[in-house]
Amino acid sequence: MSRILLTGATGLIGGAVLHRALVAKTDAEWVCLVRASDEEAGRQRIAARLGRFTSALNAQRMAQRVEIVAGDFTKADQIADPRLDSVTQVLHLAADTSWWAQEKVHRTNHDGTLALARRAARMPRLDRFLHVSTAMICGGKPPAMVDETRYPDPDAAHLVHYSASKAAAETSLAAGFADLPLVVARPSIVLGHSTLGARPGSSILWVIRACDRLRLVAGSRDGTVDIVPTDWVADTLVEMLARPALAHGTYHLSAGTVSRTRWSELGCTLDRVDPAEGPRHYEEFSARDRATLHRRFTEVFGMDEAIKVAMFRALQAYYRFCELDVTFDNTRLLAEGFAPPPALSEYIGRCIETSGEIVDQFREDFGGFAGAPVRGEQTARPRPSQPDGVTNRTVARRGSAPG
Repeated sequence: MSRILLTGATGLIGGAVLHRALVAKTDAEWVCLVRASDEEAGRQRIAARLGRFTSALNAQRMAQRVEIVAGDFTKADQIADPRLDSVTQVLHLAADTSWWAQEKVHRTNHDGTLALARRAARMPRLDRFLHVSTAMICGGKPPAMVDETRYPDPDAAHLVHYSASKAAAETSLAAGFADLPLVVARPSIVLGHSTLGARPGSSILWVIRACDRLRLVAGSRDGTVDIVPTDWVADTLVEMLARPALAHGTYHLSAGTVSRTRWSELGCTLDRVDPAEGPRHYEEFSARDRATLHRRFTEVFGMDEAIKVAMFRALQAYYRFCELDVTFDNTRLLAEGFAPPPALSEYIGRCIETSGEIVDQFREDFGGFAGAPVRGEQTARPRPSQPDGVTNRTVARRGSAPG
């Protein structure tokens, strides 16, 4: 029987994973490491997240089927709870997804991951440590098609500290934990739910809607964005845990060439599902053209509130990502029989139907963008680090980001 330790169960993808697994009613036992004062408080946090996918009553029932270990994954190597010793698989999803808070993001995503790896190394039955990273470790100058072997690259210049911390964690795991049964999954941009739309969480959706409302496309209208839905990522991760063997140690959980999104095609889809805002004619511009973006943003959204100023700064960074025009190769995943993701055009209508105001959707994400640089984005590279790590502090997980 599988006994799976899940970190990040109170986050968007973690909640989707847990909901998917509990609905399936397999023999697997799920143990959730949750930041909470005690087990009951942790269970209520789990139930609240599951409530995004089902009724409140059903969420409470599901949460009762999960074991709760109250603790901080960034201090996992200090947790002596014997229930962790019988774990057979670890799914590590917890992360600080803030973009610009360099030190605390590195402490959480790098140092904290190594603390969890040290605890996992003491689990005698462990046969898989599935670490969820991000495809965006490619940095700001990737090739048009990225395969899993090119990164992490110590010379990659990152657009945000989040991806730098994820790259550093991958590097240190490979260097310091050769005996760990490690598999790395790198999702691309995770947006919406293919059937529930924005109900589980609206992170990232506000970006697409804002770009559409501004009628501005960074780069080319025929440029691509690699986007996948939350539930497909969750399904794929659960299946990766269930597979007795995997052919590779690293996988892109991405749209690839078949399901990637082109802005021109997305505009046509949005004209059908949201005709009141059509017809759409997108203007091409450079993501570094701050003046054009500022003028258009002020005309459409205004700059009369602090939250809108923060939204403008965050959107600048997202336009830089969109301008990369990058596709993440997913042939490894498809070759092993995993289902391909649906294209955004197949479920964007459901996302729009379940959406509130764009600024309100950004407000959900605001914690990840606090402290945004005033002009442009700072460039970050992963810091040289050793697998021994340092003493870690608890950092709250908020928001979502590419990957």
